[in-house]
Amino acid sequence: MEEMDVDKEDLGTEVVDGQPKPVQEVFSSDEHLVEWTRGMGKRHGFVIIIRASEKLMKNRKPRMRFACERSGKYRKYVKKSLGEEVVVKKRERSTGTKKCECPFELKAVKGDDGWTLSVHNGTHNHPPAAYLEGHSYAGRLTSNEISTVVDLSVSMFKPKQILSQLKLNDPSNATTIKHVYNARQKYRVIEKAGRTQMQHLKAQLKKSSYVSWERSNEHGNVTALFWAPPHAADFLRAFPRVLLMDCTYKTNRYRFPLLEIVGVTFTELTFNAAFAFIESENEDNYTWVLDKLKGIMDVDALPNVIVTDRELALMNAIRSVFPDATDLLCRFHIGKNVLAKCRKMFDDKM
Repeated sequence: MEEMDVDKEDLGTEVVDGQPKPVQEVFSSDEHLVEWTRGMGKRHGFVIIIRASEKLMKNRKPRMRFACERSGKYRKYVKKSLGEEVVVKKRERSTGTKKCECPFELKAVKGDDGWTLSVHNGTHNHPPAAYLEGHSYAGRLTSNEISTVVDLSVSMFKPKQILSQLKLNDPSNATTIKHVYNARQKYRVIEKAGRTQMQHLKAQLKKSSYVSWERSNEHGNVTALFWAPPHAADFLRAFPRVLLMDCTYKTNRYRFPLLEIVGVTFTELTFNAAFAFIESENEDNYTWVLDKLKGIMDVDALPNVIVTDRELALMNAIRSVFPDATDLLCRFHIGKNVLAKCRKMFDDKM
């Protein structure tokens, strides 16, 4: 039997004749009690869980019992096959292998002044963990940490960056990257509220006051979606002379190309003018998108120069919708094309 090295300051108890004697250590709220208890367990290399919780009952105060995550009896999982019972090997299913009847237990009773915590059994029958990462309970995110994950996800932080920030905020944090992914996915499911991807996107556009149009086929399926930020009309009215257009790929599960339209200010800074999902890169879809773009621009303030890559369908649509604009090829795409062609002429890799 191994006893956790604790003192009165740690668990609010004192030992009399080898037995822990409860001390009136009061916690003002449930959250404070749970946070302190789990934090103290992590400090000593053990994971503390809520084993039982009783609400207010007649003639009985609310109670809460904490225990080690390895408390309880280990159960061998059995599968039945043709009336015979066969014991499942650990390598086939490892769930429940942490149970070892650990007797450690804390008890808390809620009174008029708050929760009073006492040690019922302060002994562990297993050594403390050197690393708590990977433990199912130790890695659970608190409400504040979940809020941090959501806020950083909305700000387009990557999961590994979010995990680094959580570790920076709390050095004792035992969360893994899997918990971050799960929290992000749970937030997305709650945010969608049962809506499809397209319904959720349209709701977000409406919520943010975006200008949007959609195009559907005879079966009612969306084949193109155009949207522009609320400030786009004002920016295009002030800086209409130069526009850059290009498509990106693999941005969504439907494999729709995303057409990005960017404007340029007089100080050579760029701004997002509009976006569009299109079913395919054909002239008809490009013409529809450019017509919608023209609809949010002033008739007297149309672009003079439009920069694209060598997308013939887009170039033809530009000539049709903006006949007075000069269509230029992007120097970046020209450079990539020259490099790809010239590389074949040399034996040594550049």
